[in-house]
Amino acid sequence: MRVSTDKKKLYQFLLDLVRIPSVSPSKAEENKIANLLRETLQETPYFKENPQDLLLVPMEKDPFGRHILFAIVRAKPEVEETLILMGHMDVVDTSACGPLKDLAFEAEEYTRQIAKTNLPPDAREDLESGNWLFGRGVADMKGGIAAGAAILCEAASGHFNPKVNLAGLFVCDEENNSGGMLRAVSLLADLQDKGLKFVGCIDLEPTFAEGIEGGPSVYLGSIGKINPFFYFVGKETHVGEYYEGLTAASMVSQLNILLDGNPEFADELEGTAYPPYGCMRQLDLRREYSATIMTKAITFYSYLTASKMPRQIIEEIKNLSLEAQYRAISQYEKFAKEYLERNGSGGTIKKWEPKAFTYGEIVSMAKVKFGSQEMTRLIKNALNSCPPNFDEREKAFAIVEALTGACEIQPPYSVVGILPPWYPHRTNLCRNDGEKLMQKTAQTIARQAKDHFGVNLHIRKMFEGVSDLSYCGFEGRAEDIEAVKVNLPGWEELYNFPGEDLLKLDIPILSFGPYGKDAHKNTERINIPYFLETYPDLLKGAIRTIAELASTN
Repeated sequence: MRVSTDKKKLYQFLLDLVRIPSVSPSKAEENKIANLLRETLQETPYFKENPQDLLLVPMEKDPFGRHILFAIVRAKPEVEETLILMGHMDVVDTSACGPLKDLAFEAEEYTRQIAKTNLPPDAREDLESGNWLFGRGVADMKGGIAAGAAILCEAASGHFNPKVNLAGLFVCDEENNSGGMLRAVSLLADLQDKGLKFVGCIDLEPTFAEGIEGGPSVYLGSIGKINPFFYFVGKETHVGEYYEGLTAASMVSQLNILLDGNPEFADELEGTAYPPYGCMRQLDLRREYSATIMTKAITFYSYLTASKMPRQIIEEIKNLSLEAQYRAISQYEKFAKEYLERNGSGGTIKKWEPKAFTYGEIVSMAKVKFGSQEMTRLIKNALNSCPPNFDEREKAFAIVEALTGACEIQPPYSVVGILPPWYPHRTNLCRNDGEKLMQKTAQTIARQAKDHFGVNLHIRKMFEGVSDLSYCGFEGRAEDIEAVKVNLPGWEELYNFPGEDLLKLDIPILSFGPYGKDAHKNTERINIPYFLETYPDLLKGAIRTIAELASTN
């Protein structure tokens, strides 16, 4: 079937894409959807004549052997200006769909069957309107992929001429570590070195805003996300001699009371606060039963950024870890005093001196004590000791535990650092021509939406769902990337971040996709009339506007 933005063809293409259960990570299914997109584009006249412009690029060091797809329709006459349409091909799993999980990739049947379940009022209202299609990936983000690929097919068939090079970048792994887009950074930097000028990148992610403020939206920026970890070590003692030691449980608990969800630490941009630190996981690193109090605990947080840079965040979390220790020690002293008064045993209250380190400081300490070669061996041994089911974060914990143990630091102490993945924020403050171009584009398509379709298209500052737009450039300095590098356990072994190539890119961005709701939930859905009748025209309008504005700069 020749794909286009014709309503019937676009709708069928969406169903075909959704039907592939490309849950990340998956070698077979993520490659299957990449191949379907490639085969679809191969049918067009342009790519039959220019197969070198349709690239299936393998991810480096990927245990699943997955690929990203890059396609470019070059303008005639030749120009260097290039606009990218971008999206991720993977989806999250269907566990949230409960008894209907096996139907979640058959969108029409899933929509029929979900009508028989107990739905929230807003989802029930949407379902009964007949305007919404439910299913895994319909909104996040195969609707955007379908529309973007269809427009690329039209350009490759001579039915759409934006007068710039139009590229499609379709990546895997976004729902995990964004390995696909991290691989694409080096590809884009290489293409830029070879003469392409990237005038913009439109991510085809769906609308995320909901409630009374919800509705079709275009986003000027993309929120950042960083994952700080905190490792606490106390002093062991038998539970029968509780006050002879200091528990790490109290330290990590004090941290959570201090930090989890506290708006005092929320990042801000132009008077808007974004969600604060949120605890994602907390665990005791002891692997066997013992009557010894908890002496090692680790927790990590997710933190959304709009202005703070890594160096500032690392300093902040180091101070917070020290404050948590002081609070735990204060509680210890209070409780010990009260216990001794009740017990009458005449014991003594221990004095504790808290210490806080960054992971980078621990690495430096280990290098001095052991040398680089022995330290590398310690790290490799720690990784080799991890069970096969450990993910990157758990392996990072093993590295931290191994190095701190070898350094024999006297407790109590804390170590802070960063876990993968890291999404730098991208903002639009009209600081340069590219940001001004994207703001004008958003305003233009908002007018088009209102005048031609009667649709109120919201212009929003930040896409808050986290996106691969984070890797279209970097707003900080090389020192900020270095701060993450030295404080992320397993950098290069566990996580490949193309810092040098990222610093070469400064691609203006927009996030503009179909109107969807409830990504990752069992009620994930896409508004079909907007997707078929309005969105393709608005997306083409955005492409034309960027091309026109870029040609005048």
